[in-house]
Amino acid sequence: MGVTIVLIILIFIIPMGLILALPLLGVLFSGHNVLPYLVFPPKSVITSHAPFSGPVFIAIFLFVVVTVLPVFKKGLTYTGRTTPLTAGQLPWWGYGSFAGLACFWILAWTRFDWFSTYQAHTFFPIWFCWIVYVNALTFRSKHQCLLVNFPYKFIGLFIISAVFWWMFEYLNRFVGNWYYSGSQYSAGKYFFLATLSFSTVLPAVESMKEYLLTFDRFKNGFKNMPGIKRLNSRHGALFLLILSSVLLLFIGVFPDPLFFLVWICPFFIFLGCWILFDPPHILEGVKKGDYTMVAAYATAALICGFFWEMFNFYSLARWQYTIPYVQVFHLFEMPVLGYAGYLPFGLECAVIIDLVMKHSRK
Repeated sequence: MGVTIVLIILIFIIPMGLILALPLLGVLFSGHNVLPYLVFPPKSVITSHAPFSGPVFIAIFLFVVVTVLPVFKKGLTYTGRTTPLTAGQLPWWGYGSFAGLACFWILAWTRFDWFSTYQAHTFFPIWFCWIVYVNALTFRSKHQCLLVNFPYKFIGLFIISAVFWWMFEYLNRFVGNWYYSGSQYSAGKYFFLATLSFSTVLPAVESMKEYLLTFDRFKNGFKNMPGIKRLNSRHGALFLLILSSVLLLFIGVFPDPLFFLVWICPFFIFLGCWILFDPPHILEGVKKGDYTMVAAYATAALICGFFWEMFNFYSLARWQYTIPYVQVFHLFEMPVLGYAGYLPFGLECAVIIDLVMKHSRK
């Protein structure tokens, strides 16, 4: 039986409502004008940020290391099979998608006169080809993949993905961590083109996660770790939900010190609502010390993040960053410490993807 409408309301629509309303209420209660945050096409209200801070950079770096290293050290020291589980034949559509990916990547980074009309619209075809190719790699390894075995659920990911990333575009208005350059559109055209591009986010992360799980290192290398036995505690979930909601109230009032909460608070709000309404969720293996899904989704998002930033670097329509305190040591446009944000983002993706894919997994 699929996910019910009631469940979707409880663990998707209600959290989305909280996430969208709270920052705006915080700005309203602080006495500031809320209208600039509602302009469309969106423009980040914050245009300048605190300069680089060595102590803040070091503190964030140490927090990331202390949080991440215990999990990934387990996988890095795994001594089992480190290659895909099988090595079959790449399907014909895998070759076609790889050729399309190479073609659109070249077109994105060059400036041919004959392609000028379409120059700013290469994001979707690049990532659609990328998603199909990763599915082909997964199919070669285990003779099944999301695109082939769960096509309707997979299409659903594209739809939910657009809604999901629009949420982050909205939150970015309050902190101004990134902005777009290269092309200007009317509201209707902007909405259509942006929605098309945003639709690829969740399918890309899920496809990469599935491919990572064809490696024994990811499938079996993150088990038998210290568990968080109270992960599914309703009291703990309620505490995280309330704390994250309160913090989201203030991101528009204190955008610099709270800029990183854009990636953390939504995760705890979604997960908190999921736990409160008590269906099993994709990350609950952590309770017994199985961090497979945590490592797979976090790594999948980080890998996708690397390719997002790389494909973006020389594209005409592109995004750029203005992140407080850590705006140094760039890898492409992204400050290197900013890549840490992809790790909790992967877990957010996991919770939403699980909602779409639930009961269709094998």
